[in-house]
Amino acid sequence: MQKIVILLLLTYAIFAKEVAEVKSIEGKVVVKRDKKIVVLKLGSMLYELDLIITEKKSSLGVMFEDGTRIALGAKSIFSIKKFLVNPVKKKYDVDLRLIKGKASFSSGKVGELAPESVKFRIPAGIIGIRGTSFMVEVE
Repeated sequence: MQKIVILLLLTYAIFAKEVAEVKSIEGKVVVKRDKKIVVLKLGSMLYELDLIITEKKSSLGVMFEDGTRIALGAKSIFSIKKFLVNPVKKKYDVDLRLIKGKASFSSGKVGELAPESVKFRIPAGIIGIRGTSFMVEVE
Protein backbone atom coordinates (compact mmCIF):
# COMPACT_ATOMS: atom_id res chain seq x y z
CA MET A 1 0.00 0.00 0.00
CA GLN A 2 2.81 2.41 0.90
CA LYS A 3 4.40 1.84 -2.52
CA ILE A 4 1.13 2.80 -4.24
CA VAL A 5 0.88 6.02 -2.24
CA ILE A 6 4.48 6.94 -3.06
CA LEU A 7 3.89 6.18 -6.75
CA LEU A 8 0.77 8.37 -6.79
CA LEU A 9 2.65 11.25 -5.15
CA LEU A 10 5.50 10.95 -7.63
CA THR A 11 3.07 10.87 -10.55
CA TYR A 12 1.35 14.01 -9.22
CA ALA A 13 4.71 15.74 -8.79
CA ILE A 14 5.74 14.89 -12.35
CA PHE A 15 2.46 15.85 -14.06
CA ALA A 16 1.15 18.58 -11.77
CA LYS A 17 1.62 21.93 -13.39
CA GLU A 18 2.26 25.12 -11.46
CA VAL A 19 -0.12 27.71 -12.85
CA ALA A 20 -0.20 30.57 -10.34
CA GLU A 21 1.56 32.17 -7.40
CA VAL A 22 0.13 33.70 -4.23
CA LYS A 23 0.97 37.42 -4.40
CA SER A 24 -0.99 38.67 -1.38
CA ILE A 25 -2.65 36.96 1.53
CA GLU A 26 -4.51 38.03 4.63
CA GLY A 27 -5.77 35.73 7.37
CA LYS A 28 -5.93 31.97 6.86
CA VAL A 29 -6.27 30.53 3.38
CA VAL A 30 -5.93 26.84 2.60
CA VAL A 31 -5.79 24.72 -0.51
CA LYS A 32 -7.18 21.23 -0.83
CA ARG A 33 -4.79 19.35 -3.06
CA ASP A 34 -4.70 15.64 -3.67
CA LYS A 35 -6.76 14.89 -0.51
CA LYS A 36 -4.46 17.05 1.64
CA ILE A 37 -5.07 20.47 3.19
CA VAL A 38 -2.16 22.91 2.86
CA VAL A 39 -2.05 26.36 4.47
CA LEU A 40 -1.06 28.93 1.85
CA LYS A 41 1.49 31.66 2.41
CA LEU A 42 2.98 34.46 0.34
CA GLY A 43 4.82 32.90 -2.60
CA SER A 44 2.99 29.56 -2.48
CA MET A 45 2.42 27.98 -5.86
CA LEU A 46 -1.01 26.84 -7.07
CA TYR A 47 -1.71 23.95 -9.42
CA GLU A 48 -4.43 22.72 -11.72
CA LEU A 49 -7.14 20.91 -9.73
CA ASP A 50 -6.48 22.96 -6.57
CA LEU A 51 -9.47 23.92 -4.43
CA ILE A 52 -8.79 27.19 -2.58
CA ILE A 53 -10.72 28.09 0.57
CA THR A 54 -10.50 31.49 2.26
CA GLU A 55 -11.66 31.61 5.85
CA LYS A 56 -13.52 34.35 7.74
CA LYS A 57 -11.66 37.71 7.61
CA SER A 58 -9.27 36.33 4.96
CA SER A 59 -8.42 37.24 1.38
CA LEU A 60 -6.08 36.09 -1.35
CA GLY A 61 -4.45 37.64 -4.41
CA VAL A 62 -3.12 35.30 -7.10
CA MET A 63 -1.25 35.88 -10.36
CA PHE A 64 -1.33 33.20 -13.06
CA GLU A 65 1.55 32.48 -15.42
CA ASP A 66 0.13 34.68 -18.19
CA GLY A 67 -0.51 37.68 -15.92
CA THR A 68 -4.16 36.87 -15.17
CA ARG A 69 -5.03 38.05 -11.66
CA ILE A 70 -7.70 36.83 -9.29
CA ALA A 71 -8.54 38.21 -5.87
CA LEU A 72 -10.75 36.23 -3.50
CA GLY A 73 -12.67 37.65 -0.57
CA ALA A 74 -13.47 36.09 2.81
CA LYS A 75 -15.32 32.78 2.98
CA SER A 76 -14.73 31.98 -0.69
CA ILE A 77 -14.29 28.60 -2.36
CA PHE A 78 -12.52 28.63 -5.73
CA SER A 79 -11.35 25.86 -8.04
CA ILE A 80 -8.65 25.85 -10.72
CA LYS A 81 -9.91 23.11 -12.99
CA LYS A 82 -7.59 23.88 -15.93
CA PHE A 83 -5.15 26.62 -16.88
CA LEU A 84 -3.43 26.15 -20.22
CA VAL A 85 -2.03 29.21 -21.98
CA ASN A 86 0.57 28.32 -24.60
CA PRO A 87 0.92 31.03 -27.27
CA VAL A 88 3.73 29.16 -29.07
CA LYS A 89 1.51 26.13 -29.73
CA LYS A 90 -1.64 28.29 -29.88
CA LYS A 91 -3.30 26.17 -27.19
CA TYR A 92 -5.60 27.84 -24.70
CA ASP A 93 -7.97 26.31 -22.17
CA VAL A 94 -8.83 28.11 -18.95
CA ASP A 95 -11.51 26.66 -16.69
CA LEU A 96 -12.01 28.32 -13.30
CA ARG A 97 -14.90 28.03 -10.85
CA LEU A 98 -16.14 30.24 -8.03
CA ILE A 99 -18.26 27.97 -5.85
CA LYS A 100 -18.92 30.50 -3.11
CA GLY A 101 -17.82 34.00 -2.10
CA LYS A 102 -16.43 37.00 -3.93
CA ALA A 103 -13.87 37.20 -6.71
CA SER A 104 -12.30 39.86 -8.85
CA PHE A 105 -10.84 38.76 -12.21
CA SER A 106 -8.45 40.58 -14.53
CA SER A 107 -7.27 38.72 -17.61
CA GLY A 108 -3.67 38.44 -18.72
CA LYS A 109 -2.43 37.36 -22.15
CA VAL A 110 -5.22 34.83 -22.58
CA GLY A 111 -7.73 37.70 -22.59
CA GLU A 112 -5.95 39.23 -25.57
CA LEU A 113 -5.07 36.06 -27.48
CA ALA A 114 -8.05 33.77 -26.94
CA PRO A 115 -10.80 35.20 -24.73
CA GLU A 116 -13.23 32.56 -26.01
CA SER A 117 -11.10 29.87 -24.31
CA VAL A 118 -11.76 31.24 -20.81
CA LYS A 119 -14.55 29.73 -18.72
CA PHE A 120 -15.25 31.26 -15.32
CA ARG A 121 -17.96 29.08 -13.84
CA ILE A 122 -20.41 30.06 -11.13
CA PRO A 123 -23.23 27.85 -9.74
CA ALA A 124 -25.87 29.47 -11.96
CA GLY A 125 -23.88 29.66 -15.21
CA ILE A 126 -20.61 30.56 -16.91
CA ILE A 127 -19.07 33.99 -17.33
CA GLY A 128 -17.39 34.35 -20.71
CA ILE A 129 -14.80 37.09 -20.86
CA ARG A 130 -15.03 39.61 -23.63
CA GLY A 131 -13.36 42.45 -21.80
CA THR A 132 -10.51 42.32 -19.38
CA SER A 133 -11.96 42.38 -15.88
CA PHE A 134 -15.05 41.75 -13.77
CA MET A 135 -16.20 41.14 -10.19
CA VAL A 136 -18.65 38.45 -9.08
CA GLU A 137 -20.27 37.31 -5.85
CA VAL A 138 -21.83 33.89 -5.22
CA GLU A 139 -23.85 33.18 -2.07
